[in-house]
Amino acid sequence: MKKRLIISSLLLSLVVSNLALSIEANVWVYKVNPGQMNTAVDLFEEAIKMAEEADRNTVIAQQSFGKGGEFIYHWVDFYDSLEQKANDPYQADDFADFNDKFYDSGAVSTVRSYSMTLIDDQLCSVNSVVSVYVWKPRPGKLSEVVESFKASQAFFEKHGWEIDLWQENIGGRDNLQFVMCSASLAAQANSFASLNSDEEWVLEQPNAPLWDSDSDNSDLVASFELNPIIID
Repeated sequence: MKKRLIISSLLLSLVVSNLALSIEANVWVYKVNPGQMNTAVDLFEEAIKMAEEADRNTVIAQQSFGKGGEFIYHWVDFYDSLEQKANDPYQADDFADFNDKFYDSGAVSTVRSYSMTLIDDQLCSVNSVVSVYVWKPRPGKLSEVVESFKASQAFFEKHGWEIDLWQENIGGRDNLQFVMCSASLAAQANSFASLNSDEEWVLEQPNAPLWDSDSDNSDLVASFELNPIIID
């Protein structure tokens, strides 16, 4: 979104060109300013409705856990290709007035923005609860970490989660994101119950592949949980 903030992920996506598919994402992280929650939510909901009307794949999610707590929102635009992303949707006339209103409102402050490339073969189809674990590969270990991610992906998906694997690109910090999607809190609870009854998982504790922040190929640098805004 936003006044000339469309970001190209071309440079760093070349690093994993043999792994990446065509799905790209631009991410903006916003912090709601004091006393502005209602105004911010109204603006986010208006943006989602505009995206739906224009057939844009936009998700805006409130953070439930993580640094900054519930005052943090993540705005994510998904694109099927770099070519689609190059056709800047936010330069269209229908968004000009909204852009001005959004930034002039004083309701939010921009925390950061970055782009990502999907490095697996799917995009979550359910996303009512989204848990994100951010890992920084150690030097020379990117390919090894990606393979570890894929092994973990298969393991967690058998317990009911849908998993996305992303690489941060321009504006990011060379990190990889392991994203666990659930259809609801109840579905997430069922997945955890299944996981905690898995003998392979129990035997690996505390050195299971996702949770071991003392891995020899990467470091866990952040985690947060998101609840996308759903317009009735």
